[in-house]
Amino acid sequence: MLSWLRNRRSAPDNDAQYQAQLESLRKQAPVPEIWLFGKTGSGKSSVVRYLTGASDAVIGEGYRPETKASSRFDFPNATERLLSFLDTRGIGEASYDPAEDIAAFSQTTQLIIVTVRVADHSLEGLLQPLRRIRKTDPQRPVLLVLTCLHESMANDQDISAGLDPFDSEPDTNPDANPTPGPVASPVASPIPERLATLIDQKRQQFAGLFDAVIPIDLTRLEDGFADPDFGGQRLRQSILDQLPQAYRQAVLALHHPQLATGSRQRAHWQVLASSALAGTAGAVPVPWVDIPVVLAIQTHLAVKIAKIYGQEITPARWAILSSAAGSRIAVRLAIREALKFIPLLGIAAGAAASFAFTYALGMSWDWFFADLRRGNVPTTEQLQEVFGEQLKRGHQLWRAS
Repeated sequence: MLSWLRNRRSAPDNDAQYQAQLESLRKQAPVPEIWLFGKTGSGKSSVVRYLTGASDAVIGEGYRPETKASSRFDFPNATERLLSFLDTRGIGEASYDPAEDIAAFSQTTQLIIVTVRVADHSLEGLLQPLRRIRKTDPQRPVLLVLTCLHESMANDQDISAGLDPFDSEPDTNPDANPTPGPVASPVASPIPERLATLIDQKRQQFAGLFDAVIPIDLTRLEDGFADPDFGGQRLRQSILDQLPQAYRQAVLALHHPQLATGSRQRAHWQVLASSALAGTAGAVPVPWVDIPVVLAIQTHLAVKIAKIYGQEITPARWAILSSAAGSRIAVRLAIREALKFIPLLGIAAGAAASFAFTYALGMSWDWFFADLRRGNVPTTEQLQEVFGEQLKRGHQLWRAS
């Protein structure tokens, strides 16, 4: 029952040692770096907000200078990243020279998202540097994301109401409607003529500079549109389609039902970031070598979650927290490390187990401290039940990538 707590003592015993190990893991971890390329007001922040769930304040405060013209936003933080966004500013101005950004980002970014307001016709200042960037690495995917679709339509039109016309596809199943007569399933409204024309114009303007066109309309609730996240799922799926497989984990893990803002959301981000690091550590092919650093990541995760909820970790609470997995950790560790004697299979098993166990521990601890803050006294049995449910979820997240 206390195996996790006993093993915790083998983890790095000082913060400097832990930070050194973290830095090594960060260099190995497949963290997606997405280059955001678009004019001011073209919807770059809305894309980041949709993909991460972060507020405008968090996004605005998170950017740090990277080059003369660009800034970096590491999400949720620079120490344990899930996603990194590189935002180039000043695009469209005559003084912008992409040479420095090309040199800085060519080897690190896996994807470029070009944001363009669908009704914007003044784009030569964007097209010229994009041509140079595309020429330096034509294999790197570029998504042309057309934003603010509502600006092209009449006031009484809402393209987000009803079925998405950009997702509608003809039914190719010959048995789907075997008898004559009308099809019962609802049909999406046609794309408004002016919007369709604008999209075609953008395709022609950016010919040869993109791999996919993604029309989206990310608005705010107070704007009154039926679906404020219109096209968001299409954008997310396109990112998954274009990213190398190893880089898809964060995008998949962040796709979850909307959590309450504040403590619960920050705790969830921390769990995902720590789980990703643990998965990277667990991929070490040498049996037992990775266990101390994985335990250190889990220990620091418990401390961080407690701090988020304003709770103290006493010895008695450590004992309860360590019991979350019951006796499963020792058995799973033994199986996982034995598998490492089998090349490739063992590496995959180690990474998957480390990710899933860290995720389950973190989410069960999140439930524990949230329950404490509500004035309840959670039991060991309840904690173990939550752990079991979250362990399944952790494995599902890993397999989905």
